[in-house]
Amino acid sequence: MKHISAKNVALLVAAGLISSSGVAMAADTPAPTTSAPAAPTAKVHTPNPAVVAYKAAIATYHAGRVAADTAAKSAIESAKATRDAALAAATTPEAKSAARTAFKSAVASAKAAHDAAIAALGAKPTPPVKATK
Repeated sequence: MKHISAKNVALLVAAGLISSSGVAMAADTPAPTTSAPAAPTAKVHTPNPAVVAYKAAIATYHAGRVAADTAAKSAIESAKATRDAALAAATTPEAKSAARTAFKSAVASAKAAHDAAIAALGAKPTPPVKATK
């Protein structure tokens, strides 16, 4: 990388000062007016009622969906813990088979409850149609 010496910097600054030292002239200014300037009008944004309704509907749908997902996940985790404890305590193949069958039944029940909760939410809200300009 090439460095600029202090001597060159001083020459450049001096040349810049000499070339820009011209006579300054003030521009003619109009006489001040006595009337007050008009107050700026504030633009107030009013949201589209359809958009507001959509945002509320999608928030409700999302909250219901999250609640259903959380309930299903906790039910499955509980079934896994029950299955693991039953398998650890089982000493016979029949007891192990019964634990696995109970787990499958619990998972199927959790899935059915999840699907029913999602169906109860109804169809996902659709966004409003954008107005043409």
